[in-house]
Amino acid sequence: MSSAQKAAPVTTSAAAPSFPLRLGVDAGGSGTKWALLRGEDVLARGVTPPLTALVLASPEGAARLAALQDALPARPDSAVVGLPGLSAGTDAAGAAQARLAAALGLEPGRLQVMGDLDLAYRAHFQPGEGVLVYAGTGSIAYHVTEAGQIVRAGGRGYRIGDDGGGFSVGRAALRALTDELDLGRVPGSALAREVAGVTGGVDWETLRAFAYGKPGAAEIARLAPAVGRAADAGDPDALDIVQEMARALAELAARVQAQTGPLPVRFAGGALKISPLVGAALLQQWSDAEVRQADHALAAAQFA
Repeated sequence: MSSAQKAAPVTTSAAAPSFPLRLGVDAGGSGTKWALLRGEDVLARGVTPPLTALVLASPEGAARLAALQDALPARPDSAVVGLPGLSAGTDAAGAAQARLAAALGLEPGRLQVMGDLDLAYRAHFQPGEGVLVYAGTGSIAYHVTEAGQIVRAGGRGYRIGDDGGGFSVGRAALRALTDELDLGRVPGSALAREVAGVTGGVDWETLRAFAYGKPGAAEIARLAPAVGRAADAGDPDALDIVQEMARALAELAARVQAQTGPLPVRFAGGALKISPLVGAALLQQWSDAEVRQADHALAAAQFA
């Protein structure tokens, strides 16, 4: 495990040793964030290799769990884990709970496992309170009713939707540059320079190798920060992409509100961090919404 993945102790006020240790885990496809609390004080936090429900059930799952276990400075007394690709109450959720509890040395009743979106929602709202629009590599609008029912829009994956997420932003950048190539022009804009810093160039052979060299959405989503930097520099194509990103995310919120009625809307997720212009564009689309991030691993530990 790299030094970046090891525990990062945080010194806070002294806490009574009798307080239980509560672990929160925000697992994901790009990394697994965790936080360990003693009482209300952060004892340690860190990041370990990616973990999803699919990976957990694979042979690689044991190694990923071992990395998490090795990173913890002490065994927790309870834990809450948010895991992508999981639906609460299913057989898969029960199997994941048992496997995670065994790896962390906990009785199954001392560990709660939920989908990553359920954890994200709980980090922002109580059930029934609002609509969370979350944009990472993909995008989704999510509401949990007071009765625990899910109302959602989007989140269908990059082959169907995920407009407004990091993948769609990166794809839009590639389209803008290849449109230039189609017209016989050599891209030389701020967007072209930022994208070239990630791909190695903006000629067709380089862009094709980047776009099709690795499967999945994560590679294309790597271009989203480049779009944000170009937008900050005033690049017209990048600014258009940011505006379209905001429009798509606002549309997801509207689709959920069409089912729930008017509720507070909050936008969050890593894709929103590519530029402060994204938040401004979102508020132009939805003036009474909030743009706010939350530490899901810390929230999970507080729930534990």
